[in-house]
Amino acid sequence: MNIRLLGALAAGIVLAACSGISTTYDHSPDFSFGQAQTWDWMPRPPIRRGSTRAESQFIDERLRAAIELTMEEKGFVRDESDPDLRVGFHLALDEEVSYQTMNNYYGSAWGYGMYRYPYGGPGMVTTTTTQRRYTVGTLIIDIFDTGEQELVWRGTGEGEVHRARDPQERQRRADEAVWEVMRYFPPES
Repeated sequence: MNIRLLGALAAGIVLAACSGISTTYDHSPDFSFGQAQTWDWMPRPPIRRGSTRAESQFIDERLRAAIELTMEEKGFVRDESDPDLRVGFHLALDEEVSYQTMNNYYGSAWGYGMYRYPYGGPGMVTTTTTQRRYTVGTLIIDIFDTGEQELVWRGTGEGEVHRARDPQERQRRADEAVWEVMRYFPPES
């Protein structure tokens, strides 16, 4: 799949609804999350020509809005001048293929009659294999301590990506995906 097509695909989709997302998280046991009250974004690297990030501006904006909403709901205030935490994220899309094989039996019944002949005579077996292509999205959200400049929390969500019909549905899916990934942030002390 070429980079332009991948970027266009990313612009129109987000991880599947939250019931289909598998999430994990990890954190530094040495960091006191109860002391952190403010946050801001990690600085972004400049956009390179031909980058998929430039072509997936809409998905980037939706995920940023979802993270801002989640941080606000969790009681953190955005402070661009002197934040306690910095937040960054990355979305990766991978094409996957699965195969399903089905055997269909026609004809004879199971078992033997009184003369040891199979019931119903000879049977027939057909085998059908179908291929299914789908996209798996992985959303990684990293949170850094600005004082020590170290990663203190990482959440990851992975799920099958489905197309959404309109921008409102895409934003709703982004909100749900981010909430699921950040469900256990901040970790309990």
